[in-house]
Amino acid sequence: MPFFHKPVAVVSVAVALGVLTVSCGESKVSQCNKLIGVANKAVTDVQAITSNANPQDVSAMTKIADTADQAKASMEGLELSDEKLKVFQQRFVAMYSDTSKSTRELVSAVGANNSQAAETAYKQLQTATNQETPLVNEVNGYCGGTPQS
Repeated sequence: MPFFHKPVAVVSVAVALGVLTVSCGESKVSQCNKLIGVANKAVTDVQAITSNANPQDVSAMTKIADTADQAKASMEGLELSDEKLKVFQQRFVAMYSDTSKSTRELVSAVGANNSQAAETAYKQLQTATNQETPLVNEVNGYCGGTPQS
């Protein structure tokens, strides 16, 4: 009989340590809010740039690339302990990096009057930005929010 009591004591200690670890760290909700806050700010900033911009406005495209760089830096700066949120964080970082890079390539191609390079950069930009909705839906699903449609 003493054999069965030892594992229970070990499990109790493990549960107590787990509770202490969780209580000392940030909650999942708090970490979700940080991640979502950075993503929402990026969207708001891009919407502010594009709301009054002409689609041919190269300076607006440059501002969008700058905004993606800022979002990337902000996202990288988040300290998250939740492993799933860390994966989402890295996916956002990659998306912002790809968005900035392809937007800058598009600006460069337009400036050089290189329609083939512009088309390639535009397709890369579409690929980068098309990641956003599925990623946001996954984050919302994990964090308990309502997925976008």
